[in-house]
Amino acid sequence: MNSIWNKNFTAFKNRFPQLAEMTGSQPVPAETFWKLEAAKSGSITASEGGVRLHSAYNPEREAAAALGRDEVFQKSSVVFYGFGLGYHVIEIAKLIKERGGAGPRLLLIEPDTGHFFAAMSLLDWTPVFELEKLVIAVGAPAEAVLPLLEDSTRVNIGETGVSDAYFFDLPAFTAHAAPYFDIVRSIIKRNQRKNEINAATLKKFGRLWCRNSLKNLAQYGKCGQVGSLENKAFDDEGKSLPFLIIGAGPSLERILPYIKELQERCVTVCVETALRALLRAGVQPDFVILTDPQFWAYRHIAGLSAPESCFITEVSAWPAVFRFNCRNLLLCSSQFPVGQFVQNKLGLTPGDLGTGGSVASSAWNFARLAGAREIFTAGLDFAFPNKQTHIKGSSAEQTYHTLASRLSTPDKFTANALYSANATTGSDYTGSPVLTDSRMKMFAWWFESRLAACPETKTYTLDPRGLSVPGIAAADTQELLRRPQITSRKQGFLAAAATARAPLSQAQLAELEKLAASFPREVFLSQYPFLRDYL
Repeated sequence: MNSIWNKNFTAFKNRFPQLAEMTGSQPVPAETFWKLEAAKSGSITASEGGVRLHSAYNPEREAAAALGRDEVFQKSSVVFYGFGLGYHVIEIAKLIKERGGAGPRLLLIEPDTGHFFAAMSLLDWTPVFELEKLVIAVGAPAEAVLPLLEDSTRVNIGETGVSDAYFFDLPAFTAHAAPYFDIVRSIIKRNQRKNEINAATLKKFGRLWCRNSLKNLAQYGKCGQVGSLENKAFDDEGKSLPFLIIGAGPSLERILPYIKELQERCVTVCVETALRALLRAGVQPDFVILTDPQFWAYRHIAGLSAPESCFITEVSAWPAVFRFNCRNLLLCSSQFPVGQFVQNKLGLTPGDLGTGGSVASSAWNFARLAGAREIFTAGLDFAFPNKQTHIKGSSAEQTYHTLASRLSTPDKFTANALYSANATTGSDYTGSPVLTDSRMKMFAWWFESRLAACPETKTYTLDPRGLSVPGIAAADTQELLRRPQITSRKQGFLAAAATARAPLSQAQLAELEKLAASFPREVFLSQYPFLRDYL
């Protein structure tokens, strides 16, 4: 055992020195977890908790039969939920080596370091540690697994390794840590669902994304960039400024009477659907954000004006968005291929605000990019308190009235919004039931996973009636109002946003003009072939 362990640990330490230092260097007796016995072939086999981990006849042949199929090697990643003694992992490593190293990336998930070290004390794992594309998630929190898997090459817009992975999931390998693996499976499935939604969205709006982006290319030479505000949300004393993200959910109605006073104590970031309500209350937010390319998103701000607000958008937005009367226009990095292609050509990094299914997730990312350590939310409900979809008088509600007819009343539109996406019941921050749906839960899950990955940024809701989201705590509005004003403290940050200008050099401007005059369609499609039908 000592010889095998020393050989394996040396290979492991050479490949992952930091992980080896974190996990220690002492072998774990296999008998701690498993009942060992000899298989008919003479190899070691084992059982745990009365459940056999590997074949009692020939564990190597069993592993080869399970992993030698073409469908495994057609994927970009192979994910192991646990691995027993490691026969299957070692077998696929040998198969990849036989193919000259051409094969999927391996991701090994095991929450218990002891099980991993016990396996290394029995079998020769050196073929595994020789793999170039290998990720070992040992002792990692369940929430950290998804980002590791997402590092694989994208196979489509919005897709990640989750959509192009083969999952090796045997109950015998995961029984020792069933709750942990249940969480991992849940996170993976929700992300797969997100990718399905992204694929459907691409099919529906791909042509619109491309058309808008091509029309708006000149904006790269006119607008400032969100990235110029990175870690700038600090006062002269180096204290982080608190942010307030304002959505158009029903709970905003309770917060609206205090919105002027709240703006004196926070940097306010308003999603476009809530702008009409804020202007009606006599408040121009510090920032307005719109990232949806649809015409209906533009309709939320059509006819409005906020000359004291900085406006954040991306190049795929409806072209009329760029005529909005505001203090300054700032571009974030595009999440869609045309914008990404042009940004790469120009060498630009406008500032990534990510995706999360809703503009509120981009608003949260902006606050964090700016350096916020406290983020409050209002009207961000992920639910339908009192069976309301939006704050009364919002642009969404007004749209219902605009489209209404004798046969399609506003109530009909409201009912469709309430029940069209698998309506279900969740719990609010007081433990009371609240109506929500699968779409809202998807948005809430994004926040849950994002907040878990950013523990240094604390997030609060000012109304407890929304869907309770792990990582978001309920806060008292009156307590926030008792804080001192920061109007003067935030002026430097707002001035930086107001004066941000396009950072393009003369050479970049010339390249942009060339791209706008004659977009290299075939070069673009060689990188994004799935958009051929949309461009």
